[in-house]
Formats: sequence, structure tokens, C-alpha cells
Amino acid sequence: MTADGIGADDLRGAMGTGAPLLEVRRLSALAATAAQPLLCEVSLSVPAGGVTAVVGPSGSGKTTLGLAALGAARPGVRLQGRALLEGEDLLAADEARRRALRSGTTGHLAQHPETVLDPVRRVGSGLRAVAALRHRGRAARAAAVGEALETAGLPRPELHRRFPHQLSGGEQQRAALASVLVTGPRLLVLDEPTSGLDSPAAVALARRLRALADAGTGLLLLSHDLALVRESADRVAVLEGGRVVEEGPARQVLAAGEGRAHPLTRGLLTAERRAGAAAYGRGSAGGSGAEAEHSGEGVAAAGVTVRGRDGGHLLRGPVTLSFPPGSTTALTGPSGSGKTTFGRVLAGLTPATTGEATYGGARLPSRIQRRTAAQRRAVQYVHQSSSESFEARAPLLGQLAAAGRLLRGMTPEAAEEEALRTARLLGLEDAQLARTPGRLSGGQLQRCALVRAVLARPALLVCDEVTSALDVVSRERLLAALPVLLEPARTALLFISHDLDAAYAAAERAVVFEAGRCVGQGRAADVLRRAPEPRAAVVRPEMDPARKGG
Repeated sequence: MTADGIGADDLRGAMGTGAPLLEVRRLSALAATAAQPLLCEVSLSVPAGGVTAVVGPSGSGKTTLGLAALGAARPGVRLQGRALLEGEDLLAADEARRRALRSGTTGHLAQHPETVLDPVRRVGSGLRAVAALRHRGRAARAAAVGEALETAGLPRPELHRRFPHQLSGGEQQRAALASVLVTGPRLLVLDEPTSGLDSPAAVALARRLRALADAGTGLLLLSHDLALVRESADRVAVLEGGRVVEEGPARQVLAAGEGRAHPLTRGLLTAERRAGAAAYGRGSAGGSGAEAEHSGEGVAAAGVTVRGRDGGHLLRGPVTLSFPPGSTTALTGPSGSGKTTFGRVLAGLTPATTGEATYGGARLPSRIQRRTAAQRRAVQYVHQSSSESFEARAPLLGQLAAAGRLLRGMTPEAAEEEALRTARLLGLEDAQLARTPGRLSGGQLQRCALVRAVLARPALLVCDEVTSALDVVSRERLLAALPVLLEPARTALLFISHDLDAAYAAAERAVVFEAGRCVGQGRAADVLRRAPEPRAAVVRPEMDPARKGG
């Protein structure tokens, strides 16, 4: 607070009163196949040294806005309006001029890191190649790479020698961010930069992003993560159906309980408070019934370890866990601790170096190609990056229904009807499933992947960061729906997540991984409360079981 009574937030909000670094004016995005515009006359600005955040539900147009602000669009999308980069309109320029204007000035982090990273280059080599575009000399390139990795939160040298597919989701996210930072852009457009990160890493990144802004970088932040927005943003725009429904200083827009807030903003804040209090009814995943196909046939893992091609341990283990019918288990731990690797072992997507997975007491082949249809059905895996699990050119409804047709012998009509019913439960509309994957948001595709997996009625459902791309309202709806989705076949749940609020809501049992080892397990209320440092920093006071319901 200054002597005049002006707080730091007020000073931050007043920054950049000159010409903005980026300004969009009445920006619209239209698709020939869509009845409504994807964006409708959106206006906002990003000053040098300022952070403008855009929040809103999945499918509200945030990703489309991030691309459009840089004069880019997905195939079949037409842009109208103006997108001014340092005063020059990107939409009025030809493609060569747009590239020249953006080069060295802007950096764009896509929502899915696999679209940024070169799959055939080791992380360090790829970063040095990108650094060479702006920095001359080996020493300058090395310094730029080191600074970018430090800012992105990925300083461990052993990770730089790995290929992208050998990294965890959170590590991929940070490597992708480093590739954007390494050229030193003055404007950053970041689409869900914390989606794959554990809570301490997300908090640290928020502070680093704020430091970048304080040093003069402009940031357009597209995020569901309201905590990140509070920590780093000066101004916030709330997007719904492609329109800005509320805009203003971050402190004002995100003030909990403000009666003047737009109903959508109030809904997001209310859902966030409920999530913090873990006020979800868990329901019962148990019960019997005519369709309890897997009764008594649990999935288990015994003595599992995994080594990468470079000989390094991805999962040191040995990990032994069981998943009886109707059980719900949360698997938490820092990025890179082996959570995804373990889930992929169960699904036959990553072979174990030692140990095995079993179903009903019988060994499951380590590779999915060698599993029978019944064995493939038994373990269904919802990928952390759901966009890569769909055929790009086929309508979604047929892809979802295929699980019921191929694994349960359902008729096409019955499979499609069950897919639609399940999708509605998760807040998806029938019309959305008639589209191809590229026309849905990351959060919508994540829910589609869950529909497809549930339609198989598996013995074990592995959900890998299934809420990471969801706004708080959609996240709350998914968590409330999970018990209903699991009940018909008494499906066991393995809920892999950095989000401890969601883990606490979804599961009765919790397992904690660290550095490839299982370091704790037990009742979720006990494990998530007593997690030792540094994980204790992750468990916020409002999650304390003693405060539940109070």
C-alpha cells in the first residue's frame, strides 16, 4: 500500500495506459457449419507488463479467441474484426506479413502440449533448435534454454535428455511452455498452462508468470484455473457462448459473493467454493443388479516396475495394488511421479518391466494388442490428452458408440442411444456429438472420452486427469455423475489427479506416488490430510476432513 492508499493490485491494473501490445476489437469467428458464431464481437486488450485472463465454461470460445487474437484460426473458421499487434492489424495483413509480425514478438502455448513438442527430438535438443531462431552463438542459446526451463519449472537435467513421450503430462506441459519462452517473446498467449500440473507446480508457475509480466511481458491467459487467474491477472474477461458477458479488474470480477456479478461468474465462483469444501455427495459405487457383469472379478497389479528406453526408472515400485468391484481409488502425487505410467500399465498401453496386471486372477498380457476383446473391455483408460484418442474426420457419436458395439455386442441404435444418455449426464448436447473432434473444446473432448470408456462397462475405469480441462461447473457435474456411471457394472475407479479436491470427492481410498514409488495409501480422508512435505503444501485447509460439512 502506498502513502496515497493505493494497493499493489490497483497499480497493476493501472499499468499499460499507453497503446496496448495486443488489442482485439469486435472480433468474431464464424464457421460455415455452425449455426451460431464461435466468437461474437469480442473486444479486449493486453498492455506490455499486464496480464489479461479469459475464463468461462468449456466450449465458450477461449481457445478460438487465443488463436484469433494472433490472426490464426482452425480450418473452416473465418475471422472478422480487428486484431492489432503493436498497432498493426493482423487480420488485414497477408499470411507472410502476419508471420513476420508475430516472429520474435509473440509466443503461443496450445492447450495440448503434444502439438508443440517435436516427437522425434529430445527435449533439450528441440529447445536448442528453437532458441537458434533468435539467439546467436552456443553460449547465448544455452543461456536462453536454461532460463526458459527455469521459468517453466523444468530444471532437472535428466528430463532434457528424454523424448516428449517419456515425460509425464505435467512435464510435457512445462517443456512446451519452455519452447514458447525460449525465444523471449514480448507477448504470450497461454492456453490452460496449468492443466497438467500438480498444485505446488501450478502455484510456482503463477508466480513466475506474474514476474514475467512485472518485467514487461504481456500475457493473454486462457484458463479454467481461477486460482491461477487470481494470482497473476490484472483484468479478467468472462466468456460465454463466444461473447464477453463480464469484464473488469480481476479483484472485482472474481470477488466471491459479489451480488453485481454476472450469473455465469457467480456460478463459477459458487462451484469453486463447493469444490474447496469437498461438498460432493460421493454416492455409492456399489450395489448389485442384473448388469453387474464384473461382480467378484477385480483388477490388480503385482510387483510392477517400468524402465524407459534410456534405462531410467519411470516407475521404481515395485507397485502392488488391487481394485475390487465397486471400489474407488484416487492416485495422487507430483508431476513425473509415475501416476500415468501405472495407469497405462493396467490398460496395456505401457509394458511393465517387472510384475504384472491381472483380471479375475488371470494374467493380463502386457500389450493391449495381445489382449482379447474381454480383456480390453475389462480395463478402460481415459487419456490425459483426450484429443489424440479420436479419429479426426469421423463424427463423435459413432466413435463413442463403437465401444458398446464392439465390446458389448450392442446394436448401433442401442449403443448410440446409451452414448447420448451418458453424454447428457455430463452436460454434453446431442448436436455436439454429431460434430468432428476438432470442433469441440478440450473439456468437451475429455467428457466424450469418458462417455466412450463408460459405454464399455469395464471392470476398472482409469481416469487420467479427467477434470484437468474442465471449468469448475463442468468439473462438479462430472464428479457428481461418476457414481451413477460406475454403478451398473460395479466398475472400480482409479482416479489419477493432481487435483486433491477432486480426488477427495471421487474416491474412498487414496494412494500417493512420489519419484516412481508408492509412499502412502489408505482412506482418502486420512491420506490426503496427513501427506508429508512437500505434498502438505498441496492440501489446503478447506480440504481438512474435520471441516467437511461445517
